[in-house]
This record gives sequence, C-alpha cells and structure tokens, in this order.
Amino acid sequence: MNKSQADVRVDAGLVSRRIFFDPEVYQEELARIFAKCWLFLGHESQIPNAGDYIAGYMGEDPVVTWRGEDGKVRVFLNSCRHRGMKVCRTDCGNAKRMQCSFHGWTYSTNGDLVGVPSLREGYRNELDRAQWGLLRAPKVASYGGLVFASWDEGAGSLDDYLGDLRWYVDVLIERQLGGLEFLPGQQRYALKANWKIAGENFAGDTYHLGHSHASLFKLDVRQINPINPLAYGKGLLYNNVSFANGHGLTGLVTGGERFELDLKLAAELGPEVVEYVRECRHRLETRLSPRQAALHALAFGNVFPNFSLNDFSALRPIGIYLWHPRGPGALESWQWCAIDAQAPQVIKDICRIDFPRTQAVAGIAAQDDTENFEQVTEATRGVIGRQLDFNYQMNLGNDAAATKEGYPGKFAPYVSETNQLGFYRRWAQLMGDGAQRPRT
Repeated sequence: MNKSQADVRVDAGLVSRRIFFDPEVYQEELARIFAKCWLFLGHESQIPNAGDYIAGYMGEDPVVTWRGEDGKVRVFLNSCRHRGMKVCRTDCGNAKRMQCSFHGWTYSTNGDLVGVPSLREGYRNELDRAQWGLLRAPKVASYGGLVFASWDEGAGSLDDYLGDLRWYVDVLIERQLGGLEFLPGQQRYALKANWKIAGENFAGDTYHLGHSHASLFKLDVRQINPINPLAYGKGLLYNNVSFANGHGLTGLVTGGERFELDLKLAAELGPEVVEYVRECRHRLETRLSPRQAALHALAFGNVFPNFSLNDFSALRPIGIYLWHPRGPGALESWQWCAIDAQAPQVIKDICRIDFPRTQAVAGIAAQDDTENFEQVTEATRGVIGRQLDFNYQMNLGNDAAATKEGYPGKFAPYVSETNQLGFYRRWAQLMGDGAQRPRT
C-alpha cells in the first residue's frame, strides 16, 4: 500500500485531508487519473457540421474537439508541434484549417501539418511533416451524443468505463424527443477549491442540502428539482446509487413520481406541455424497460472524475458541469444548460431562465456550494488542519448488501456517504499504481 492508498481508508470511512492540498498528490492525479480516465468534453450538438470545433481541457492539457471534413470527431492537444503555442484561441467556431499565430504552422481537421512557412528556404524541404501533426487523443467516443476522450491508448471502451451507469443515463438521453441540445454559451468561474470536493458533492452529498441550501427551499420560486424532499414533503423514498468506477447518482425515485408531478406542473402551462410530457413518457416506454421509464429523470450525479450533471424533470434545465483542476487549491467550473431540442418554447424559456438563477456563478444554489468548496479547502491546508481526516462514516458497513432487484448499481439511503466512499475508493485504486488503467 502506497501513501495515497493509505490516505483513503474506505473500510474506516476516513480520508486524509492531505490529498486536498498536497502538490505532489495533485501532480500524481494529473498523470494517473486525468491522463488515464475517459473525460467528458462536450456534446455533438455543439459541433454538428464538418469543421466545427470546441476548445476545452483534459486535466490541465488544453484540447480542441474538431469534426473533420469526413464527419469524424477527433480530439487534439491544443498545442503547435513547433513551439507549443495554442493553435486554437477561440472557444468554438468552424475552420477547415487552424494556423498557429506564433510561426504560422497550419493544420487540417485531421491534425495533419499542411502548411509550414519557409519550408523550402528554412527547411530545404526536408521537414517530415507527417511526423509533426497535432498530437491526437487515441481514444474518442460518444455516448448518446456526449463526447468523451482518453489519452490512454490501452483504455477499455467508453461503454465499459460507464458500466451500469449507462442504464440510468439512457433515461436522460432517450427522453428527449428531438435529442439533447446544448444552449449556446457557457458559464465559467474560478474557485479556490480542490476539484474532488466538487466532484464528490454531486456524486452523492445530499446531507448538505437542508443546511447549505435551506434558503432556496423557502423562496417562492420554481424549484429546479420539483420533488426535492425539502420542498415536496411527500415522504418519498429517495435513493443514492454508486457504481464500480467511482460514478454516483443521488435522488432517484423509482415509482413514477417525477412523471406524475411533471404532468401536474405541465397542466399549469397548457395542453401543449401536457402532451409533451406524455410523449416523453411514451418514448421512454417504447425504447427502455418499464423500470427505466418509471424513473423519468435522474436527479443529479457525477461521472468520475470531474463530470457532473443534474436532470430533475422534463420541464427543467439539464445542468452539465466540468470541474477542471487548476492546482491542489484551485479549479475552474464550466457549466452548460442542455434542453430537449423539440421541447415546447415555454419550456425552453423556463430552462434558459432557471439555469443561471439556480446552479450558476450568481445562482441561488451555486453561491452556497462555492462558499462550501472554498472554505473547506482553506481550512484544510493549514499545518494543524492537514493532520486530520474527513469523516465519511454515515451508513458505513451497510453498503455491502445494498442492492435493489432489477436495478443496476449499489443502493444506499438518500442521506448517506456511500457514494462519496465509492468516489474515493476509485481514486485510491488509480493512485495506487501509476501504470494502472481505469477498470473496465
């Protein structure tokens, strides 16, 4: 057992604070987690045409996701092979070529080096351009339009990486009558916080909701989660579900309650919206199993390591979040609002308004979370504070047999820390061996 593994004692429900501030641990994370795992980059609706691209990051490595002239999506390190300058300096757009603004080396959509100034005079035509194309991620795949990539050439398939989580994500994907669509634009903000605190929060921290977000549930505004127990108050059975590769979902209700409430909410918006909700249910029933159709929506969760989402209702915005690491005590939050491309206009307007009002930089909920993430990190890095452990002992010992017949994953009570322990169990596995690949 190495030091990183000793820092995460899952059987005792304890995690050392060291892993949240230690620069050496952070560098190991970049190499052993962000350079090995499948990482989310964006959605195909953002790059529908040949030449479309979006810029992003895999860990701290800048990348560009670019649809080629042949229609294939490729992911490249956003760094010129000559002197390392970013070749793409805009967030998104369309280009048949990308030219480095430093010395003019030019690349095609398949990453080939197609233009070199002074090739004849300076290089005597001897530069082997075939060897100097953009560095390409060897693994790129899409699941339901969600685009992922991995730098690990030996990584298993994306389907295997997502594992049983796919059974639930299919509900989100298949409910959309016109397919998932990301609204233009993006929210970004910097936090003085460790990326893991944000990831584990979405993976399964429901314990904080009634305390950190208490004011949200007292406001006379549309609830982004219509049947949150603190607002709905119907005594429903909410579930947390964890998965083998550190993924976690929380707030699942399995008896069709989200659909029934959506129908009631839709009635207030008119017959077109009622029909829309019924069509969503019919689509789920014809494409998926009865148990999946009854879920209707997922609540929220995290795909290990740093891709979070929420999906509470067919009438509410779907939140997509990336927690980009920027050091042991810093991260960037990137957020998108996703909708059904064929949703009624009134629903699209609600989503456009409610997303920034709730889970965004100035949103009601995000301000609470940001305060938590930053102050936890600040109180962790001191000489005395770093000697302590974080406690994840809620429901400890009750998770071994937590299965639900007919449903994949490991179930736990809504207020528990089983999902967070699953997150750190996977973290410790990957950190334990620099050569270890993500489990499939």
